[in-house]
Amino acid sequence: MSKYTDDELYQLLTETGRLLRGVNPREGEEYSLDAILAEFGQEGAKPAPKGAEEPAAPEKAPAEDEKKTEKPPEDPALLDTGRLRRAVADNMAKVMGPEKRMDGSPVVKPPTRPVREKKPAEPEKPVLQVVEGGKSAPEKAHRSEVFPEEPEGMHKVPLEQVMSRTVESVLDEDDAILDNSVSLGDRIRDTLDDWADRISALLARAKKPGRRTAWEQPEEEPEPKREKPEPDMEQAAREERRACKVLHRHVILSAVPALLLAGITVADAFGVMTRLWNMAFWLRNGVMGLLLLLAAALALPVWLETVAQLKERRVSCELAACLTVLVVLADCARGVLERDAAFAPLAAPAAALIWICQLGLLLRSDVRWTAFHLADIGGTPPYGVSLSAAGACKQQGTLRGFYTSAYRIPPARKWQTVLVPLYLTVATVLSAVAALARRDSAGMLWIWSALLTAGVPLALPLTDTLPLKNLNRRLVKSGSAVAGYEGARGVSRSRRMVVTDDDLFPPGTVGLNGLKVYGEEIGKVVSYAASVAQACHSQLTPLFDQLLMAEGGLHLTVEDLHYFEEGGVGGTIHGESVLMGSAYFMRKSHIALPAELKLKTGVYLAVDGLLIAIFAIKYQPSRNVEWALRAMRRNRIVPVLAVRSSNVTPGLIKRKFNLDAKPVYPDVSTRLALSDLSRETAEKSGAVIYREGLMPFAETAVGSRRMVRASRLASVLAYLGGACGILLAYYFTGVGAAQSLDPLRMLVFQGLWLLPTWLLSGLVKHY
Repeated sequence: MSKYTDDELYQLLTETGRLLRGVNPREGEEYSLDAILAEFGQEGAKPAPKGAEEPAAPEKAPAEDEKKTEKPPEDPALLDTGRLRRAVADNMAKVMGPEKRMDGSPVVKPPTRPVREKKPAEPEKPVLQVVEGGKSAPEKAHRSEVFPEEPEGMHKVPLEQVMSRTVESVLDEDDAILDNSVSLGDRIRDTLDDWADRISALLARAKKPGRRTAWEQPEEEPEPKREKPEPDMEQAAREERRACKVLHRHVILSAVPALLLAGITVADAFGVMTRLWNMAFWLRNGVMGLLLLLAAALALPVWLETVAQLKERRVSCELAACLTVLVVLADCARGVLERDAAFAPLAAPAAALIWICQLGLLLRSDVRWTAFHLADIGGTPPYGVSLSAAGACKQQGTLRGFYTSAYRIPPARKWQTVLVPLYLTVATVLSAVAALARRDSAGMLWIWSALLTAGVPLALPLTDTLPLKNLNRRLVKSGSAVAGYEGARGVSRSRRMVVTDDDLFPPGTVGLNGLKVYGEEIGKVVSYAASVAQACHSQLTPLFDQLLMAEGGLHLTVEDLHYFEEGGVGGTIHGESVLMGSAYFMRKSHIALPAELKLKTGVYLAVDGLLIAIFAIKYQPSRNVEWALRAMRRNRIVPVLAVRSSNVTPGLIKRKFNLDAKPVYPDVSTRLALSDLSRETAEKSGAVIYREGLMPFAETAVGSRRMVRASRLASVLAYLGGACGILLAYYFTGVGAAQSLDPLRMLVFQGLWLLPTWLLSGLVKHY
């Protein structure tokens, strides 16, 4: 059964008739379907009928005809009429041209079912191509349907050869179809694709007009986060100063009721209060409750800070202090209403806690105001400290990012967001367990207030602010400031400091101690030395410039400047090869030096392999640099030498400062890169420096490192104290010794855990 419809078969037969319209068969030959099948069928080719003339052999048969093999069809239905006619039409089109047939009409191919192929098929080569004069037959225009005259040189293609090619094409096509059969996986994939197309069409039909599905939305790149513009330092300093004044006033006012509560607690513990005070529980609870309420009302910034943090989904010690105050106030109110209280309310520890929280806010604002005020007075800072791959690096100053870093949340505050809710939850659960064990629901508020007071230490609000306050107080005296905890942590994140020539030997500590010339004029020698020093950005450039001005010389152009690992530079001046460096470099360059020479810090100049001058350089150590190197050594900070001078080596530093600083002396390319980095402007500055020398830089790096370590250790000790307080309070209330948790003992307990934070913060400014 044919796979083509009647219309397709009729079209194919019509096209075949058109193709054969211009071909005149020989007399006596019959070209019917039965004859063709009999000749090219399964039984092979049969002899031509009698009386028929033998066809003339072509002048040049194709190479494929010589190796032709007969392939019997696997099924006689493959050679149906429609496929045979289509093969005839295709082969005639290949012979006459790929675009047009003999009559000039375009080739119309019947629609075929696409077959999925794993590999792209190679372009099909024409079965027969007649070449004449270097051009193929498809490039020649057909003159008419039937050629009345055949020009000389044109080859005649026998009809038998065309039919043979047709049958072979049909068989090859059948084999290809069988070989390239669609696999089961491809069929399943096609089925899934069809179902996906149908579902997409249904969804597109069902969606409301004006709406777009997710996959139809255009892919837009996310916009980069835009940082808020930083205000001017003058405006920022003015705002922080105003905030400091408000907080300072509230701290002083709230300290009055807190001190009264502390005095009453001490007097009550030592029996100074009257008998009426001890017997009238409602009076004691009422007075302490009113003083605590007054202290809480005067600590309004703490309540506002708590609300702001809750809006930002953050929890800190301010929330714990407010919760403790509320619980203690509720316990005081219960004692007044019931006129019965077994234990004194813990009003004094609660007032001390909320006052310390307000003091922490004041210290934080004061640190910012001090830093902004220094930046406002000095304008754009000459130097800024940033973190590089080699360590803390002092670069050209900028205030970009200083304001933002000062307002970043420190890690100590981030820890509070996790640990403070945990401590509050544990205190609440244990208080409920203790109250149920004692079967005293009335004393639930007092037990809860005791566990909260013991679980929130006084040191918690000061773990990040008090060390930073002491650090800034020290740095401001030396003309430096850090951008809050974030800036100090960025400076101290590495244990290395990039140190340049000017840091180790500031201007004024390097001088010229003498000059000796060999066989050249002093003007040429000074011009060559000054030109090379200026080209390589040497620290000795000012010294050579002074000599150049005294001799009336000029700077010359240095070409092909390059640096040597042995400690020198080389170049070309007026076609002469110039080398300048240390004595070791000259010996490695095979330059003859005087035998009696004992100069260790000299600069040697050679031209075309001959020594022409020696400059005696004197390095005088500075006390500030010596102190800075010793401070770095004590705090285990390693200096990285980013020096350009060939004389500044670890050996010179050890001889001049009588100190083995154990610096890192990298290769010449690294030293040059770090030296260039120190001359660039910092992208974001974690600290600003307004004074020259290594001392302010070392104070900033060492102090920042000590501050970060003190803040971390203080935070750990504060949380340890809170855990111990919760466990001890739960133990005393569980064994029936709740009278041991009187307000005075609670104050002493909190003060003892505050002592480590105060001591660690004091050590920040002593180094």
